[in-house]
Order: sequence, then structure tokens, then C-alpha cells
Amino acid sequence: MSTDILMAAYNGEKYIAEQIESILSQTVKDWRLIICDDCSQDATAEIIKKYRYKNKDRILLYENEKNSGSSKTNFFSLIKKSDADYIFTCDQDDIWKPDKLEKTLRAFEDKSIPTLVHTDLTVVDENGKRLSDSMIRSQHIDVRRDKLNQLIVQNIVTGCTMAINRSLADILREPDVIPVHDWWIAATASIYGQIKFIDEPTMLYRQHDSNQCGAQNMESGKYIAGRLKDKNRSKHMLELGYIMAEELLDKYSIPSGYIPMLRAYSSMLDKSKADKIRTVFKYKIWKNGPIRKLGQLYFL
Repeated sequence: MSTDILMAAYNGEKYIAEQIESILSQTVKDWRLIICDDCSQDATAEIIKKYRYKNKDRILLYENEKNSGSSKTNFFSLIKKSDADYIFTCDQDDIWKPDKLEKTLRAFEDKSIPTLVHTDLTVVDENGKRLSDSMIRSQHIDVRRDKLNQLIVQNIVTGCTMAINRSLADILREPDVIPVHDWWIAATASIYGQIKFIDEPTMLYRQHDSNQCGAQNMESGKYIAGRLKDKNRSKHMLELGYIMAEELLDKYSIPSGYIPMLRAYSSMLDKSKADKIRTVFKYKIWKNGPIRKLGQLYFL
């Protein structure tokens, strides 16, 4: 059983050493860390090379000749470099708990079923001070909503906690427009296999200036007011779901049962407000919770 940990790195000199140390401290020792540095302009590559020098058989480093333009592209390039039975995606600025690999690997069962496993996170500030014991609960995310008509409008998977098996990796195709890897991979797993959730934090998610949006309370008055004020951003997030539906149809041979919903949702931009609402009701393409549902209807 082989395991690869994939880290997309870019200007991560401030935190990357602590993340690598947490991986080296895992209770499971049979793994390989593959890092792709995306033309960092700080000391990120030099820090990685110091760790690689001491761990040549466990740490690989690729350095892009030009910036890929997104972490999604960087991650998919890493997935293509891996032939492992299990693949973990990893951010450069978090801290893994020592048993993250062990607990996640235990959740995989039938190798023939394309499977994605994700977990909860503990949120900390840039100095490691705890802000929330559970990001899933603080954001009111219902991880049971893993059907395609639910995922197409609201992602439930946090990429830095995610692992997939070889059966799922072999199916994956890279999207052209969708800018995030975790949402796309979750949708793929929902179509062809299964999504499993471990209801405990396996890592510390570091919230800082570069990723503040990752751990907000999405049902707080402040967050709702911000979304109402920034109407374009809220509409854009819904529109990404329409684009995902179109790309799923384009990239995969979709089972027939999903096709009517995906075709209807991919054409939402061409529909009137009334037709959009009818589509949402017909295929039950709802966000989770009454506040999010009202916001969804408002921004359609």
C-alpha cells in the first residue's frame, strides 16, 4: 500500500517548515511527500531543499519554470505525477496532527470503489492559537449532503483534509474553468463512487491574511451582510456551479441518471429568474439551511 502526499507550494516560507515537520512526525511512516513549487519569490524552495537533502527517499521537489496560475492547476499536475494507491492533498501553511494519515487511511475499505475521504479541522490563527475546535460546525456545513445535486451548489469538502484512492485518481479529468480542485474532485467522487467523512479534526487549519475566507462563520450577521453587499461575488459563486455542470458533461461520460439535472443546471445563465427557480425546485439543487436557501433564491 503506497501513499503520496501532494503539496502545492507558493511563497510559503513563513509556515512551510512547520507543515513539513508535522508530516515527518506522522505515526504512519510509509509515505512520499511530493512538492511542486510554483515559482515562489521567497525562500520557499530553499527551505524545501533543506528537508529534501535530509530525506531524499521520502521528499521529492518539482520546480515550475513558470507560474501555473492557480493552486488547482498545480495540484492536478501533482496528481498526474503520482501512481500511489492513496493520495493526500496538502496545503503549505497548516499543521497535521500526528495520526492524520493513520486515521484517514483506516477509512478506506474497498479499493475498487472510487473513494474520497475528508475530515474536520481545528482553526487556529497565524500563531497557532485556537480559534475554533471544529470548522465544520462553525461554518454549519452538513457533510451528509454529498449527492451531486447538493454538491453542484455547495461544496462540503475542504481540500487540505482530503485523500483519494487510486480508483478515483484514475477517473479524474482536470477541469478547464473551475478554479478549485476539491469541489471538482468531490463532484467526481459523488458521480462514480463515494465520499466519506471522519468526524474529528485531523489537522490545524491556519487562518491568516491570505486565506481568511476559509474559516468564516457563514451564518453570522457580518458574513450575510457582506454577501448582500457584494452581490457580484455571490452571483459568481452560483455561476461556478452552472459552469461545473457544463464541464462535468464535457469531461466525463456521465451516467444517464445525472444528465437531465446537469443539462438543466448548465443552462441556468440563459434562463429567466422564474425558470431558474423552477429548475432549483425540480432537481432539489438547494444549499444547506434556510438562510443559505434564501440567499440562493435572491442571487439567482
